[in-house]
Amino acid sequence: MKVEYNKKQLREIHNLLQRVSTLKSAEVITAFRRAALVIENRVKQNVSGGAVKVRSGRLRNSIGSVVREKEGKLSAYIGSGQRNGKPVVYANILETGGIIRPVKRQWLTIPTEYAKTKAGAGNLRAPEVKNGFFARGKNGSLILFEGGRKTPRPMFILKKQVKIPPKRYLALSLAQSSQDAYNQIVAGLTKLMEEK
Repeated sequence: MKVEYNKKQLREIHNLLQRVSTLKSAEVITAFRRAALVIENRVKQNVSGGAVKVRSGRLRNSIGSVVREKEGKLSAYIGSGQRNGKPVVYANILETGGIIRPVKRQWLTIPTEYAKTKAGAGNLRAPEVKNGFFARGKNGSLILFEGGRKTPRPMFILKKQVKIPPKRYLALSLAQSSQDAYNQIVAGLTKLMEEK
C-alpha cells in the first residue's frame, strides 16, 4: 500500500529536496520519519476502537514505522511488526479480510461471552472446560458446554471456518493522514532550507 501525492505536491517536494541537497541526508530522513509517525499514530488510533475493536491491545502495541533508504530512495514502512520484526498474526487478515480455517485441529473454537474477559478477549481454552459436553444448538451449530447437564453454560461454538470481514484500518489511516504526512515533509524540508 502506498501514499500517493498529486504531481504538484511531488514537484514541490522534489524542488525542496533539490535545494537542500547539500545538507546531510540524516536531516532529510528525519523529515520523512516525522511524516511516517503521523501515519503510524493514525493507524494506532484506528486500531484503538476506531476501525478495529480493541480486545487485548496486542495489535496496537505491534504497530510501528521505519524509514529506509535504498538506492537513493526513501521509503516508509508502517504496520504491525515494522519496528520490532514481530507482526501480530491477525494483522493482515483484519486489513484484507478472508477465511480462517483450523491448522492443527479439526475445529475452530469460538469463545462465547462465558469464556471471554470483559474486553472480549478469550481467557479460557476449550480443553480447560470442566465437566464439558457437546450438543447442537438450535441453528445446528456444535457447542461445547460447561457445568454438566444440570447447569450448562455454552463456552465455545465449534466451526470448520470463519469469514473475517475486511476492516481496512491501514487504508483508512493512509487516507486520513496522507495530507498531514505531506505537510510534515514540506515543513521539515522548508525548515532545513531556512537553516542553510
